[in-house]
Amino acid sequence: MEESPNGVEENSLLGMILAQQGDFVEAERQFQRALEADPKHSPSLVAYSKLLSTRGQVDDAVVLAVAAAESDPTDFDLVMHLGLMLARHKRFGEAASAFGKACELNPRSGVAQKNYARALGDAGMKGLALEAWRTATNLLPRDASSWIMHGRSAMEHGLLEECAEAGRKAVALEPLNAASHLMLGLALAEDRKGDAAETHIRRALKLEPENPIAHAALGYWLQEQGRFEDAQKELEKALEKQPDHGFAHYNVFRARRATPEDEPRLAALAERAARPDLPTRDRGYMQYALGKAREDLKDFEAAMGHYEAGNWCAYETWLAASPWRRDEYAADFARKREVFSRERLQELSAQGRPSKRPVFIVGMIRSGTSLMEQIVSSHPEVAGAGELSFWHENEESCWGPDGLPCPERLKEASGRYAEELQRLAPNARRVTDKLPHNFALLGEIHSALPEARFIHCRRNPADNCLSVYTTAYQRPPVFAHDRENIAFAYREYLRMMEHWREALPADRLLEVDYEQMVADRESVVRRVIDFIGLDWDDACLRHESNQRAVRTPSLWQVRQPIYTTSIERWRRFEPWIPEFAALVESP
Repeated sequence: MEESPNGVEENSLLGMILAQQGDFVEAERQFQRALEADPKHSPSLVAYSKLLSTRGQVDDAVVLAVAAAESDPTDFDLVMHLGLMLARHKRFGEAASAFGKACELNPRSGVAQKNYARALGDAGMKGLALEAWRTATNLLPRDASSWIMHGRSAMEHGLLEECAEAGRKAVALEPLNAASHLMLGLALAEDRKGDAAETHIRRALKLEPENPIAHAALGYWLQEQGRFEDAQKELEKALEKQPDHGFAHYNVFRARRATPEDEPRLAALAERAARPDLPTRDRGYMQYALGKAREDLKDFEAAMGHYEAGNWCAYETWLAASPWRRDEYAADFARKREVFSRERLQELSAQGRPSKRPVFIVGMIRSGTSLMEQIVSSHPEVAGAGELSFWHENEESCWGPDGLPCPERLKEASGRYAEELQRLAPNARRVTDKLPHNFALLGEIHSALPEARFIHCRRNPADNCLSVYTTAYQRPPVFAHDRENIAFAYREYLRMMEHWREALPADRLLEVDYEQMVADRESVVRRVIDFIGLDWDDACLRHESNQRAVRTPSLWQVRQPIYTTSIERWRRFEPWIPEFAALVESP
């Protein structure tokens, strides 16, 4: 092909043809000739950028994509190409900026909005990602993949109904799409709609029998039901098909004790977890699995090393993008202590909704709240609702424009909460709500429901904080994964409970020490059942037989007979946890 005097278009076209034919060296020469004649020739910049990206020359590919976008910042296609190049090479924050610019240039482009939402999520900007997915599904209402991603984003925020609705949309659009059924099943499982959840998870497996995520999801679901043997089989199937599935590795060891026979498997897992090319989230779950296994085998120094690595990965995955502000956290608690004085609580509660049905089990996370709910809900007149997010979701709506709690709004919230309990457990005399962090909201809750009972679970501070640190979460609390943050949050929790101890009526708050319950279970449990106003039933001494689903990190422990090995556990790790050890001496 004979070149024209400038040859820009001809060289560019020839470069594209040669690239398609696999002659990359000559294609590159043609693109370079075109750009020598016109350095701002955007088709050459884009095509050359794609070629370099394909050949692994990442930095040069991005430089050309930037040059293309800068040649005409108002050209939607050029800005989109820049975003795609940045996303392809995992520069997600920059990609989100480019896609955001593309959305400004063409607000009706569903594709741009979809790419924007995905990049925000990959960059760790979870809140912005959810808003972007909401916009994307409005622009692409018949795109099942967008609904699936919208649902996954909603689930990361604990918005289960929004997630389930997105799943229903995806299933309606593509009823033979395994991913749609899987997401809907997971949302229903978290929302305690068990039978429907299992139906959709198994439907996903029927559509894609080799889908490792579906096998892992079914395994986790079976663990929640206490069907540990069946769960292990599904988790092993997931790992056969996807050996890098970190959550499956974690659940294999979470629900059983490691033995010396596991050593070859642990060595292979440690080698896998050290691979830097794995997603950080998967590496984190593997490290937690190794930590748990090494602790089972009494190699505590190695266990702590794995726990520390797991916490680093989890922090990077979940929390690094929005560092915790201790001052704001403490100020919020101080404000509640100021507002909810004994006198104001008396005034507000006089206007509340009388109901003895709700029983709130509160405390620091990992303090024994799951075990307490498992025991109490073994009573035939009690239903365990698990961790309901109702009061946290409705906290702001309970306050008036004057910056104080509003009696009318509190009563309205209590009515909606009563409806939620009725939906979950229509025949139960008592319903437990065991979201531990409700300890921060006892002022609002008591004002709205003055006859509700609060069971406060307490535990040795160092044991409690160590358990927080060595637990992998799917949605971690804001202070997790950093020992100093955990110790700070624990001290704030103690201050909050000290206030409620003084401000609440004495017959509304019962405090139970985990260590005492382990040492003398029957007397403690009898006191609890009497406190919530029910007659004794021996079923409360057989909590390990309780068949209700458990959706917390304690799903295996609460189905075992009460054991003493978790008491004074912190002493095995004392050299590495000075922040927690200090709490024992001076909480």
